[in-house]
Amino acid sequence: MAFFSKIFRAKQPKNEPRQDKTPAPAAVPANPDSIPAAQLPDWLLTVTDASVALQGLARLSTAQQRLPLAMQHSVAQVRLAAAEGIHDRDLLQQLQQHAKSKDKAVFRLCKERLAALRAGEQEQQARQQRIEQLLAQARYLNKIGYHPEFNGKLQLLQKEWPELQADADAATVSAMQAELASASALLQQHADEEARRQAEAAAREAAAQQQQQIQQQLSQLLQDAAQTDTETLKTQLPSLQEQWDNSLRQHKPELQTGRQVEQQLQQLRSIVNSLQQYQSVAADLSSWLSQSHSDAASLAQQLQQGSQWLQNMSWPAGVAQPGWYQQLLQRMHELRGQEHQQQAQQKSRQQQVTEQLTALEQALNNGQVKDAGKLNQQIQRQLKQLDNQSAAPLQRRLRALNTRLQEMRDWAGFATRPKKESLLAAMEALIGADLAPALLADKIHALQEEWKALSGLAADHDLWERFQQAGDQAFEPCRAWFTEQAEQRQRFVQLRQQLIQELDHYEQALDWASADWKTVQKTLDTARDAFRTYGPVERHLHKSTQDNFNAVCDRIYGHLKQEYDRNLAAKQALLQQAEQLASSDDLRGAADQVKQLQAQWKAVGVTPRQPDQKLWQQFRKQCDAVFARMDEQREARKAELNEVVAQAEQQVAAVLNELPDDANAARHAINDARRQLQELNLPKSAQQRLLRQLQDSEQQRQQQQQAQQQQEQQQRRAGLFARLQHLRGDDAQWQQACALPLPEGIAAEWFEQARAQQPDNSASAADLCILMEILADQPSPDSAKARRMELQVQRLADGLGKGLDARQEMQQLLQRWLQVNADLQQQERFIQALEKLSA
Repeated sequence: MAFFSKIFRAKQPKNEPRQDKTPAPAAVPANPDSIPAAQLPDWLLTVTDASVALQGLARLSTAQQRLPLAMQHSVAQVRLAAAEGIHDRDLLQQLQQHAKSKDKAVFRLCKERLAALRAGEQEQQARQQRIEQLLAQARYLNKIGYHPEFNGKLQLLQKEWPELQADADAATVSAMQAELASASALLQQHADEEARRQAEAAAREAAAQQQQQIQQQLSQLLQDAAQTDTETLKTQLPSLQEQWDNSLRQHKPELQTGRQVEQQLQQLRSIVNSLQQYQSVAADLSSWLSQSHSDAASLAQQLQQGSQWLQNMSWPAGVAQPGWYQQLLQRMHELRGQEHQQQAQQKSRQQQVTEQLTALEQALNNGQVKDAGKLNQQIQRQLKQLDNQSAAPLQRRLRALNTRLQEMRDWAGFATRPKKESLLAAMEALIGADLAPALLADKIHALQEEWKALSGLAADHDLWERFQQAGDQAFEPCRAWFTEQAEQRQRFVQLRQQLIQELDHYEQALDWASADWKTVQKTLDTARDAFRTYGPVERHLHKSTQDNFNAVCDRIYGHLKQEYDRNLAAKQALLQQAEQLASSDDLRGAADQVKQLQAQWKAVGVTPRQPDQKLWQQFRKQCDAVFARMDEQREARKAELNEVVAQAEQQVAAVLNELPDDANAARHAINDARRQLQELNLPKSAQQRLLRQLQDSEQQRQQQQQAQQQQEQQQRRAGLFARLQHLRGDDAQWQQACALPLPEGIAAEWFEQARAQQPDNSASAADLCILMEILADQPSPDSAKARRMELQVQRLADGLGKGLDARQEMQQLLQRWLQVNADLQQQERFIQALEKLSA
């Protein structure tokens, strides 16, 4: 169908000179300059000499004077020269209508000039439309304000407007210049604003960097605070405070950073105060540390002085402590422990004596003289360990009970001698007995304890001397065994002392600044387990070794406790940060920071289990709160997106259901819907799915349009071929063929004229068939091969269709075919070739 896109030119009669049947005019002057201007047009109509006529045409000043000459002059050259001076549309149309089928050259000239005028008008109209579009675009650009594409669009307007400005009226030029000026001002305003923002951003960035440096300097000062002198801190602290305050005017840091810096500044101020206080009491503190207390009064006095110093020289938690402060804390810890121990001992002894007095009174009431005497001795020993204020009321009660005890002993002396004689006999029976040393010693000890119980009731010295002598003889085999046991206890004492020495060396030699605290805790636990296995030992040695062991363990634990305190303080700080993040509005940033806090929590060193678990539960609660809010926000965002997606789906469905029938309008509607979708904040998958629906709908409409166009083209080809087949048929068949449409550019009048005229029998239908087959590159019958060769040679000699392209040549063949008389076979061949050519 590409060959049918242009209208076939109708066959025009050749231009022949007009035969003027009027008598030859009379002789005219040869010089047109002598003819008056008013008579010149009429005079030129009578001139047959082309050179004279052309000379006279030069004197004509208006196109209206040239029109009669272009229409009526007998010489074609004069008519064409007269027509070349006409440019008015109406005159050209009038001349074209007159020259049609009469003067081909004048007709072509008029046609080309009219076409040029129409093209110029269309171009001018297009330029005017473009001017209006540019003005509308400039107004819209100023209306919507600055956006990312503003500068590019303004540059396009500024580039294109000078090319069209000459064609615009004054009002449009003024309006356009005003809009461009406004847009340029808006662009400049944005540039100024952007420059201001960049300057502010640069200032904020510089302030943020300065704040970071200040924070690092504060951290370094805190880290070195224990070794830094007071004057250095007093000098640097005000400067850092001033720098920090100045930076806050340019940049507001994160809440956490600001609080951390303020905390560091406060800690440094507290450190300066503590150092100043220490300098004023350094000598007294050194003397106080070397003092030892002998009684409760001196202990209380030392505690009061130490508490006052701790209050005045409070050192910030989490900051490395100087040696003197550590010594103060350690001494206060020891003093409080001793105070607590003394108070507990006094209370326990007082309670014990009270209970023993009650037991003594009960034993006297029950007549148990032996138990009463034993309790009396215990009470007297316990009273010696109490202070006078606590012991006074207990001693008064004891004196009253002692009077009753002595009376009961006097009466019980008469019944104890037979029992003592029995115990003497039992002890003498153990002399030389074949018993194990431990069992023998237990029996001897049991008899001695019974004797002691009776000795409190009455005194029998003769029996006691015999009993003691028998006991010494019976105990003789046990002495070697007890000697061995004593040596074993001494070895245990040596092992304890060796363990204490090793721990003391370990405590002094270890670099506590880089200690492996888990190993320290394990070493301490292992040492305690080992110490418990080194026993039994002598009672007095047990206390001294136990005290020494506890002292060195306490020193080691003191280092470990400082690490515990630092790590607990670090986790407490992480907990506070997590509490702040739990109420943060920036949940995404809060979640990221919480994850960082969790990683930092894991990196913190050893801590006591119970406090650590308590802090962990609180920390975990705050972290869970942040993630719970994140989940709620995510669900809300998901619901919001689902709602937006549903609305977008409804809008797309509405657009697709209401698409207009016009292809351009439908395409614009789909493009608008696509642009609106791209501007919406939709999930990528949903946006792609909806855009794909629009694209599929557009493709479906295009396919339908293409199918419809193909169907129309097929119908038009069918109309062409039907007319060719029934050109010479009866009227009924011809009317049916005429009911079908023709391809664009083919007029029905061609067939009407051909049907009304008689066919030209002089033309060869066979040659036309062969020429159409050559043009369509379709083989001819074997009988026509020789003629086809001749025609091909002739076409080559004529320049392959006299310079015509395939479309023009096919059009000429079609027009010639309509004038010939062809048989059915020729007609079938011609139509087949034409079908192949137009496929």
